[in-house]
Amino acid sequence: MGPITIFDKSFLQSLSIDESVWFDNFYLVNISPLFYIETLADLAKEMSKGRTPDQIVGEIASKTPEMGGSPNVHHMDLLINNLLGQKIVMDGRPILAGGKPVTSGEKKGVAFGVSPEAKAFSRWQNREYMEIERDFAKQWRAQVKAMTFENSQSYAEKLGVDITQCKNINDAYTAANSLVKSNSKPYDLIEFILTSFAIPRELHRQIVQRYQVSGFPPLTSYAPYVAHVIKVEVFFHICVSRGFISPDRPSNKIDIAYLHYLPFCKLFVSGDNLHKRAAPLFLKKDQLFVWGPDLKADLTALNKLYMNLPQEIKDKGILSFASKPPTDGDFLTSQLWDLMGTGWRKPKEIELPLSQESNDKLLDQVKSFREVPANNRDYADFDIDKLDSVSLQRFITKKKGSWFQVPKDLKND
Repeated sequence: MGPITIFDKSFLQSLSIDESVWFDNFYLVNISPLFYIETLADLAKEMSKGRTPDQIVGEIASKTPEMGGSPNVHHMDLLINNLLGQKIVMDGRPILAGGKPVTSGEKKGVAFGVSPEAKAFSRWQNREYMEIERDFAKQWRAQVKAMTFENSQSYAEKLGVDITQCKNINDAYTAANSLVKSNSKPYDLIEFILTSFAIPRELHRQIVQRYQVSGFPPLTSYAPYVAHVIKVEVFFHICVSRGFISPDRPSNKIDIAYLHYLPFCKLFVSGDNLHKRAAPLFLKKDQLFVWGPDLKADLTALNKLYMNLPQEIKDKGILSFASKPPTDGDFLTSQLWDLMGTGWRKPKEIELPLSQESNDKLLDQVKSFREVPANNRDYADFDIDKLDSVSLQRFITKKKGSWFQVPKDLKND
């Protein structure tokens, strides 16, 4: 299990099918909802020649991580819940949707079914699209094209930011960071949050009253995830106002929104120049921005290395011979694994295979957690760090590109 990684669409599109297999294998991928939205929106993309939009979306879907990839909860849902008092854990782990709290005997766990996103991508690989998806793609593209940023300067100034003092993107970050640490303009700040994120009107009173009762503390202590999101947004508006980010490219607003998910990863991989400039400003000391072309080159080298293995080894599935990256050589992936500690480099003790009885018992336990009804009554008692088990269902393609992801002789269920 590799470092928790978020990627953007530009990076995944740059990969070959074989390279995408190794990305999925060596990295625990947290998939931003923005990636799904951007991919779906390509259904309405105007093509001058060559491939059709259906083909492009299908190709992206075929490269999307399956073995370890899971979708994070949308940042809007997290922001609203944080405003309403829910704690949002920001320690580099993903926040997954759809978990079902279950109790089997004396054991507690959470069971995750196959996500709606994974089901959709499975269809898209076969060029199967619903009409509602095509309509959404058209509407979303129209909205992006219509985006303008002429109000960016007034947004920043109303919040008390003197944009003339911002000479570069580092200054813009410092100004945005100071804003979320201050409580000098609480009403203007909460108004900015409610309007710029189109928070449902029926929640406005509750959100404002809760902030008032709390005494208008700085966002960093009151709602840390909200503070992170607002810092990204204010930074963007300052940069657009000062010309550090082009106002003529509406998709920049989508690109910057990927930074809302930085608290839920250890690595952020992108081949986008805006991300290369901006993302490092928002990362903690234990996080890293990885330039997409560098990682692509490394995945190419890994693919070449494993291609030299005998076919009988490759037929056993990649997990049988590449559960961790090479300990020899100068591979970037191995260096990135070292960020989690170097324990993975130590030789594994020989593990005896499970007996048939133990194997059957384990399978029965997994099935019991998957099939038992949700235990909603005791949901508050489910501390994720004290669970006995977490199960996730996956749609896995047996062979992707040149590689068997599972053993060749494994029968389809």
